[in-house]
Amino acid sequence: MGNFSNTVHFKIGDKEKFVKGINAYMKKKGFVPCDDDEAVKTYIIALSVDQQWSTLADMDSSDESRALFNDAKAVSKSMKLPCITEEVTDSDIAVLELFDKTGESSDRIVVGDGEIYGMGNNEIKPECWEPLLNNKADIEKLIELIGESDLLADERLSMISSLFGVDMLADSDELGIRNDESILRLSFKKAEEKKPTLNTLFTQIYGEALEPLGFKKPKVRMPLYVRVINDEIIHIVGIHDMKNQLVPFGAIATVYRKDLCIDRTFRQNETWYKDLWDFYHEWHIADEPFDKGGFDYYNDLMPLSDAVQNSFNATMTWILPVLDNVKTLKDVADYNECMFKNHITVISLPINESLAAPYSDTVIKYILDDPLSDLEKRYSTALKKIDESNKRYNFSQEKITQDRLEYEQRYNESRQRVKTFLEDEEIHKQTMEELERRKEHNLELLRKYKIIY
Repeated sequence: MGNFSNTVHFKIGDKEKFVKGINAYMKKKGFVPCDDDEAVKTYIIALSVDQQWSTLADMDSSDESRALFNDAKAVSKSMKLPCITEEVTDSDIAVLELFDKTGESSDRIVVGDGEIYGMGNNEIKPECWEPLLNNKADIEKLIELIGESDLLADERLSMISSLFGVDMLADSDELGIRNDESILRLSFKKAEEKKPTLNTLFTQIYGEALEPLGFKKPKVRMPLYVRVINDEIIHIVGIHDMKNQLVPFGAIATVYRKDLCIDRTFRQNETWYKDLWDFYHEWHIADEPFDKGGFDYYNDLMPLSDAVQNSFNATMTWILPVLDNVKTLKDVADYNECMFKNHITVISLPINESLAAPYSDTVIKYILDDPLSDLEKRYSTALKKIDESNKRYNFSQEKITQDRLEYEQRYNESRQRVKTFLEDEEIHKQTMEELERRKEHNLELLRKYKIIY
C-alpha cells in the first residue's frame, strides 16, 4: 500500500504573524494554546528554507482531509494568504488545489493518472500559479511536469516542490518526528475544558506505579511510559484511544533496530506495539479471567477516569509481568518468537539494506552468545511446533513435505548468514559498526524524548 497524506502549504511573509493568525483562528473556535500533554488538537508548522512558505499538518487526523482543508481555507481568508491544499492517494495521485486570498478555490492540479480515480487530468490556469513560483518563467516547467507520463507521482511532486520552494513530499507522520528549527508545534485544548484529559489521567494513574519501577514518560504525542534496560532494551506500556474505548498495549524493542521511533500512533507502530488481547493469549501470566481487550468510556455514564484505571489494572496483570521477564537480548529474541510465530529468519547482510530493519529486532540474533547454536535450537523447537500443528489440523502429506522444505530452506539461508557474519572479517566489522551506529542513533532519540540523559 502506498502513502496517503494531507497537508497544506501557505505562502507567508512573516513567521510570527502566521503563528499569531493560527492562534487567533483557533481562539474563535474555542481553543487555547497549551502544553503537549494537555492537547486535544496539535498542528505541525514546517517552514521552508527561506521561510516564505509554511506547511501545515494536522497531527490528530492524518487520514482525514476535510477538517484540515476547511481550517486552511478559513485561515487563508482571515489572513489574506494564498494556500495550496495537497491530498496524496496511495502514492499514485496527488491533487493540489489553490485557494486565493479570499479563501476561494482558483485552480487545481492533478499529478498522476487522475482517470483511475474518476478525475480528469486538467489544464491549469498559468496566471494563478505564476506568482507562487520561485521564478515566473518556471510555469512552463510546471505545465510540462503535470503532463509527464513516464514519472511516478512522487517523482513529479519532488520536482514541483523545487519550483515553488516548499517540500510537498513531507506528510504529517514525517513532520511529527522531525526535531529541527524549521518545525513548530502548536498544541491546543478546549478553552472551557475543566475535566482532566487522557494524558493527565494517564500520568497520574500509571505514573504513580510505574515511575518507581524505572519507567519515564517521554515527550511524545501518545500516552506512553518507557523503561530502558542497560542502554539496550526498551520496555513500553501505553494506551491506544479508540474514541470511547481505551486499549492498553505494550512493546519491547532494542537499540539495534534501524530507527527506534516511538513518536508515532498505535496504528503506525502496530507491527510491534501489541495490545492487551495479544498479551493475554500469548502468555497467560496471571490466572485471573479475561474477557475484553478494551475499556469503554462515555461522558459521565462511563467516566474516562474509570477506563484509565481499568486499563492500568489490566496492564499490571497481563502486560507488565511479560516485560519484567525480558532482561537480556536472548529474552528479546524469545519474546519476538512468541509474538511472531516461526520467526527464525535472520536479517540479510549487510544489515543496513533490510527493509524490515526500522521495525525489527531480528538483527540481535547476530550478537547473541553462540548465535549458530541458538539458531539451531530455535529451528528444532519450531519444527516440533509445526509437527504438532500438522497433526492437529490433519494436513496432507504433500503439504507437510512442502512446508517442511520451505521452512528448511529459510533456516539454511539464515544459518548461512550467521556463518558469514562469524567467518568473514570484513562483513563482521561492517555489521558491528552498523550496530554501534544504530545504538548511538537510538540512544540519542531516547535522550530527545527525555527518557535517558
